[in-house]
Amino acid sequence: MKMKLALGSKRQAMLFGSLALVLVLAVVRWRPGSAASPPPGSSASASKPATAPRGGAAAAEDEPAPAAPRGGRRASTKEMTADEVPVINKEDFNPPRGAGAADGGRDLFDLRDPTRVPPPTPTPRPPAPGEGAFVGPLPPPPPTPTPKPPDVSFKFLGSFGPKENPIAVIQQGDEIFNARAGDTLFGKFVLRKVGYESIDVGFVGFAQTESKRLPISQ
Repeated sequence: MKMKLALGSKRQAMLFGSLALVLVLAVVRWRPGSAASPPPGSSASASKPATAPRGGAAAAEDEPAPAAPRGGRRASTKEMTADEVPVINKEDFNPPRGAGAADGGRDLFDLRDPTRVPPPTPTPRPPAPGEGAFVGPLPPPPPTPTPKPPDVSFKFLGSFGPKENPIAVIQQGDEIFNARAGDTLFGKFVLRKVGYESIDVGFVGFAQTESKRLPISQ
């Protein structure tokens, strides 16, 4: 009699254990958002086919991945409260003052004239021959200028006397005197020829071909 009671108690314990296991699996299987599936060989897996839970790995593979924003970082959404919104003042709408110096360009809102570019530094003139800083051979000296005859400073008033050897009347300022061909006048002039209407005047120190014809003064 005791042996039958022991066998009955053992069977009841196994039955209760099996029912408890089935109950736990059912609760886990039908819990919302659970990704667990009943182990193979159980009564729940044999009665119904296994289906992927909502939002599982299969759904993640079918849905396209969200596009990543620029810069390789995902955009994070953050809710802001009314206290976190920055206050905008009237000065915030004024044109920036330091933008032109920061980016190296001209600020379109700045009405001031742009900075003028300084003129280039002039190149110094190379030293000329004869100066102290000149390096190189000196040029040959310029040719000696040809002496120029002096200007005639007297007047020819007329002539008189014989035709073969006439006499010229010369006026120098308020002084009037007579002269013949070959005479030296004032140490600078030579009377080459005396005519009735003109005289030929040469110059001391110059060739005889260097002469000037002086007509009668009116």
